[in-house]
Amino acid sequence: MAKQPVIKSPSNEINSAPYDNDCQDALAAHLDDLLDQAETAGWERNRVASALMYLAAKRLRAPET
Repeated sequence: MAKQPVIKSPSNEINSAPYDNDCQDALAAHLDDLLDQAETAGWERNRVASALMYLAAKRLRAPET
């Protein structure tokens, strides 16, 4: 039996208008949980959010053509 993904799969095509909002909705609760965990561990929440933005930006790839 296949394992269900923890994060909701997209329900729209990548080039459709609601795709980005759906992605944000799918990730928001997981991001909040990660922020909470880091804060509980003693990290300052705004610095954690900043670190996550930096790490996310470093992982951006050029669009495939």
